[in-house]
Amino acid sequence: MNMLEKLKNLLMPEIIEEEEIEEQEDVAMEETRQVVNGTPLVSPFDRPKPAMASARPQLSVRANQVEELAVDIYVPTAFAQVAGIADDLIAKKAAIVNYERVEGNEQRRICDFINGVCYILDGEARRISDGMVLYVPTGVNVVSARTAAAKK
Repeated sequence: MNMLEKLKNLLMPEIIEEEEIEEQEDVAMEETRQVVNGTPLVSPFDRPKPAMASARPQLSVRANQVEELAVDIYVPTAFAQVAGIADDLIAKKAAIVNYERVEGNEQRRICDFINGVCYILDGEARRISDGMVLYVPTGVNVVSARTAAAKK
């Protein structure tokens, strides 16, 4: 080699040799990277990058289903009829009880019994009129017209 070629090699080394060495190193790295103990590995650089649209949080809408509320109207004449009212309250049904056809002491017994059942079930009792009471199971919100008007 003459002096000019030596100087040329010194200042501008051959890139072909370095590329071949780098390619051989890359192939060796890929082989070791791809399988370790028989399990293929994926580096974070090899994974596809998520699109911007999929980076957004996914929102789902849940509609609260309101259970259908059944209301039974009772006009008891004897204490023996309170079992049906209690069964309705236990079955999560509301009941309107009209006490107009019951005499004083019997009315008090019926009212005390149904109030007790309603209390045990964590329900609510609201007087509608002098002779009518609304009994609702737990989870039912009763708002009177006066209360609603006062909130506005």
